[in-house]
Amino acid sequence: MAINLFSADDQVNKIYKHSGFSTTILDSFSSPEGYPYGLSWDGANILSTDVYTADKIYKHDGFSASILDSFSTPTTNPMGVSWDGTNILSSDQGATKIYKHDGFSSTILDSFSSPNTYPTELCWDSPNLLSIDASVHKVYKHNGFSATILDSFEPNLASVFGLDWDGINTYTTTSPGWDSGSRIYKHNGFTATILDSFSSPGGMVKGISHENIGC
Repeated sequence: MAINLFSADDQVNKIYKHSGFSTTILDSFSSPEGYPYGLSWDGANILSTDVYTADKIYKHDGFSASILDSFSTPTTNPMGVSWDGTNILSSDQGATKIYKHDGFSSTILDSFSSPNTYPTELCWDSPNLLSIDASVHKVYKHNGFSATILDSFEPNLASVFGLDWDGINTYTTTSPGWDSGSRIYKHNGFTATILDSFSSPGGMVKGISHENIGC
């Protein structure tokens, strides 16, 4: 399955659309506020979070700066966002919790405590949640939407932040001042093995997501 990657950078406050898994940028726009963090794609629209300034989750009009809808998160520091086909999923570092929202709204249907103290990004692989924690540099596979862990791996990269899953492989991000510069990585399946990587266009890449573009 061919994809185009999306990435968010909170140093230059931009959201990028990459050509496939590459440094080539097809499009970009400025984020709604100063700290874009989590990213997801609902099949038609970009979903993003802003941490530290607005503490909001946004639904964009396609891949654009135009906002169709937004809501304030349950607590401070909303990091990750994902879409399970029906509901928003979000992670909050301030509360160390992972939430299931009722559709695209602030109403909470379910929640559980994150595996560790710094949940950043998450994604939905149907039927299981994947999450990442920057405090222990681990990627987790949960049993459905629950605190029960089926599997995990350490990417061997300090301070991993972003996370995505394309149905076959895992993607992660790191940022400068931590380990190895601002980079985006493609892993072999759900493992620490790196298949490919490239430097991000900005200085502090955080969230990543993708759109499917065919075979």
